[in-house]
Amino acid sequence: MWDLIAFAAGIGFGLMGLAAYIKTNFEARKDAKDYKNEIRKLQEIISEGQKIDPRVLIQKEKKLIDSAQYEIWILGINALGVFHESFENIISFIERGGKVRVLLLDPESEAFSQRERKEEGNGKEKSGRLKAEYVTSVAFCKDIDRLSNNRDSLELKVYNEAPEDALLLADPQHDTGIIHINEYNPELIRGYIGVHRYIIKEFQTDLFSQWLQKYKVLWDNAEKVMLYEK
Repeated sequence: MWDLIAFAAGIGFGLMGLAAYIKTNFEARKDAKDYKNEIRKLQEIISEGQKIDPRVLIQKEKKLIDSAQYEIWILGINALGVFHESFENIISFIERGGKVRVLLLDPESEAFSQRERKEEGNGKEKSGRLKAEYVTSVAFCKDIDRLSNNRDSLELKVYNEAPEDALLLADPQHDTGIIHINEYNPELIRGYIGVHRYIIKEFQTDLFSQWLQKYKVLWDNAEKVMLYEK
């Protein structure tokens, strides 16, 4: 009788021990997996930049502009999202003494025509939305220039290469520089709904320099647009 009880108890304790071992081992493996995932995420941040939650995208853009002290550089197909959401922020930045560069896709270029076909389709049924957005963005630039009472603080140029991403750079030539990147997904129609990331110069110097150089090359080869007739 007692032998059976002892045997049963031994099995019970053995199963409990086995369960504890399995639980501990599973948690250790889970912790290791979580650790590897965190390392992978960190490596991604270092090599590509920190992803921005779409739910806080507009607030991030506004905060970036508000925190800038010297320069804001903008690159986009038409950059209408930044102008629409951060119009007053850009004006306030210029009033604080800041300078703004804007690079938009040339509406007369082949790259623009290709983008029109991608976003609006082919044939005579095109809406003309993309060109209308360009005109609106130029009007935004004029209003920012005029309402900030400083007509030497915003410079507009147009580039003619196929757009791959949009950029918003704050103080790019200073140690406090930050770049917000909107990667255009070739599978999606509109660029703005692609992945958004930001890069901090202080922590990602080499990666920051690569994106900064990309903007500079586009800017140096772009054509200046006069906001007002001389």
